[in-house]
Amino acid sequence: MNRSLRRAGIGLASLALALATQAEAQKLITPGYLFNSDPTCRQIGDRFYLFTTQDPFTVQFQRDNTYFRGMYAYHAFSTTDFDHWVDHGSILTGRDVTWNSGGALWDGDAGIPHGGRFYAYAPFRVNAKGEENYGRFHLGAFVADRLDGPYRDVFGGPMRGVDGKPLEALSPYVVTGDDGAPYLLWGSGDTEKHEVRIARLATDMTSLAESPRLLRVPERDSCGNLEYFESPMLLKTGGRWVLTYVAYKEAKGAGCDAKGSYVRYASAASMFGPFDQEAPHTLIYPSPGGHESTQQGMCSYKGESYLAYHLPYDDVMPYADHHRQVAVTRLGISASGAFEPVHPEVDRGVGTPGVTDLTLDAFASRREAAEFHVRTGATGEAGLAGEYQIKMKPGGYLLFRAMDFGSGAARFTAELSAETDTIRDAVLEVRVDNPAGPVIATIDVRPTGGRTTYRVSSADLRMPVRGLHDLVLVARGAGGDGDGHLFNISWFAFAPKAGLR
Repeated sequence: MNRSLRRAGIGLASLALALATQAEAQKLITPGYLFNSDPTCRQIGDRFYLFTTQDPFTVQFQRDNTYFRGMYAYHAFSTTDFDHWVDHGSILTGRDVTWNSGGALWDGDAGIPHGGRFYAYAPFRVNAKGEENYGRFHLGAFVADRLDGPYRDVFGGPMRGVDGKPLEALSPYVVTGDDGAPYLLWGSGDTEKHEVRIARLATDMTSLAESPRLLRVPERDSCGNLEYFESPMLLKTGGRWVLTYVAYKEAKGAGCDAKGSYVRYASAASMFGPFDQEAPHTLIYPSPGGHESTQQGMCSYKGESYLAYHLPYDDVMPYADHHRQVAVTRLGISASGAFEPVHPEVDRGVGTPGVTDLTLDAFASRREAAEFHVRTGATGEAGLAGEYQIKMKPGGYLLFRAMDFGSGAARFTAELSAETDTIRDAVLEVRVDNPAGPVIATIDVRPTGGRTTYRVSSADLRMPVRGLHDLVLVARGAGGDGDGHLFNISWFAFAPKAGLR
């Protein structure tokens, strides 16, 4: 989670949207749709998986993200060719964590396989959301039976060090050491500090096996700018360990780097450093304008090295709102072990230029209602912990493009609330293809006693649904509130037929 400004600041998808001059250059994974940021990546099976935080929420439904306090859900995406991406929905949310007192979920790492299950590590703000600052974060450990979630909070509280204190951390990343053991790397969870620590994970993958080591990192450049700022990531190449990180540079005049957010790197013989014995190099240069952050994710896929990074979506948003989208490119490494630098304004990414096809996994563990492509007669409002619910009027609908039902869905589930006790014959219709398309399921909606007093309801599908369809959620009924709203929907999900996925 970059804090580079210390101030408050798809059609069936196969079209690359020219949203701005720079967006024509970068090949984004969710062009014109979801906001995403802070990527990590890894190969799992034969697929390339990308895990990201999400700025709120989509190009169609943009909400404030001052101090990055609007970040709510952690997402998973996957591909095999970098042209066709699958969005696996929310795998972890702010509402899954009871100790998330600050209402913010920042950069983590997920999809780490071990013992037949998958682990994730994510930082949550623990100081009050109302404080006008970036805050402090504690790190949670999470486990799932499927790599795309849902991930469950292991402790019901933050991880703790061997001293018993909560682990104050941001930007966790799991790396395998020379000894074959998994290590957890992280940056300081106090956003006013700029430190890097590492510790071996215990065999349970949810606790530390040792006291953390403080890594020596580059502190200042020759012009006096803070060098290491945040977001440490380690990898080994050419027999040496490379530490990559984010640096933010102010304008210092002639002979100094231009103002902006950089990804930089330094190397050492050991994963424990020291990393301050040589001059750092630049991996990613700032986007034009220098006014927004970047952050890196690095991994190997089928023998090739890749770099994921986020870019500002700020052609229509004020800078303080921090809305970003992720691109993926090849990571060039020279014979000497140096990385080929990336200039975002000319980087066209990996895969077929100008082609990005995004489908929505119908069997995501959770799909946010706020991630619609089209809405009519529907209004968004804040929910409990950073999420938004959608208030539905009679005949109002939410349309989600290119949802893949695979070999068949069997059941639909949604979380709903209705604060108005005068509603009559209220129903959520689930249709496919268009707002007048076949009804595949209905859920009767009754008053719940409050706008955030939720009820999770399910219904079997009336007819088989397979393959790719647009999905439409339609509200019916009468007797709504003064503005005509009947009920609210926060999230939904489908279950596959038994034995199918």
